Amino acid sequence: MTERGRDAAEPAELETDLELAAIVAVAENGVIGRDGEMPWHLPEDLQHFKETTMDHPVVMGRVTYEGILEALGEPLPGRTTIVMTSRELETPESAVVAGSLEEALRTAETAADERHDGVDTAFVAGGATVYEQLLPAVDRLIVTEVHDEPQGDAYLPDWDREAWTEVARDERDGFAFVEYVRGG
Repeated sequence: MTERGRDAAEPAELETDLELAAIVAVAENGVIGRDGEMPWHLPEDLQHFKETTMDHPVVMGRVTYEGILEALGEPLPGRTTIVMTSRELETPESAVVAGSLEEALRTAETAADERHDGVDTAFVAGGATVYEQLLPAVDRLIVTEVHDEPQGDAYLPDWDREAWTEVARDERDGFAFVEYVRGG
């Protein structure tokens, strides 16, 4: 069960023709956030996120979306932001509210076709509850492994590393860009 008491969706319920790729920066202790922000500042990671997700649909939760609005003053430029929330939100044209996992995936499929020239990947960009709900359907993990153990209040849900194969690693000073695919 998720933090809100709903049953996590089974992978079969989350079928989509898109490849789903979760993109996350995570510390060695599993921390992904503190007070709605990342507890580190890695400009290379922010650039990597931008380059990787540009011109694709990006699914995220309301708190993550609001953090981006606070930081940038707008949704992610050049991407369709799909905000998973049960709350009413006013969003500009580049952001869409989805009230369920299924609606988020259908919206991502439509955005991929209509706004992004038929791209075949949608990205899952947090926060913790969204990762928890969508990890069963994710095909690829794009992880910035932060070589630190900061304090935090948001954690990447546990994932079965035996079910994933590391396919790329780029070590940097204090962190690594790592890519995993489901299976082997």
